[in-house]
Amino acid sequence: MNSADNNINSSAENTAENSTEFTLHQSTDADQELIHAKLRAYNHQFWRNTHDFSFHIEHDGKIIAGIVASATFETLEVEFLFVDEEFRGRGLGTQLLHTAEDRARAAGARHAYLNTYSFQAPKFYPKQGYRQLFCVERCLGPYNQYFFWKDLA
Repeated sequence: MNSADNNINSSAENTAENSTEFTLHQSTDADQELIHAKLRAYNHQFWRNTHDFSFHIEHDGKIIAGIVASATFETLEVEFLFVDEEFRGRGLGTQLLHTAEDRARAAGARHAYLNTYSFQAPKFYPKQGYRQLFCVERCLGPYNQYFFWKDLA
C-alpha cells in the first residue's frame, strides 16, 4: 500500500465455506461523529440516566468559551473546557465549570472528574477544589496528562 492510499483491504474468514470482506478507511470528521454516536448508543444500554451539562458563552454573537460535560449516575465528567485566549483571566472558565457542577449537583451528582494536559490548565483545577489523582508523565511528547477529582456533595 502506498502512503496516498487511504484504504486497506483485508479478508476475515468466518468459516471454511464463508468469508466476509472488510475495508479499512481513514475516518473523516463525519465518520468520527457517527462512531461517537454509535458508542454513545451502545453505552446507553448500561447507563440511561445521562444528563448533559454543556454550556457556552458568547461575545458579539460568537462563542468565546464553552464546557462539554455530562453526568452519569452520580459523577460529572468534564470532557472539554475552553476559553479563547483573549478572554482568559476574566472568570469565564470558573463560571462555566461552576455552572456545570451546580446543575449536576442539583441532578444528584456527588463527584466530578476531568483530565487536562500540562499545556492546558493543570493549575486552574486545584483552585476550583479539584485534587489531582495522578499524572501520566510525557504521554504526549514533552507534555504530561493530569487527572483530577472533586467531591460535589
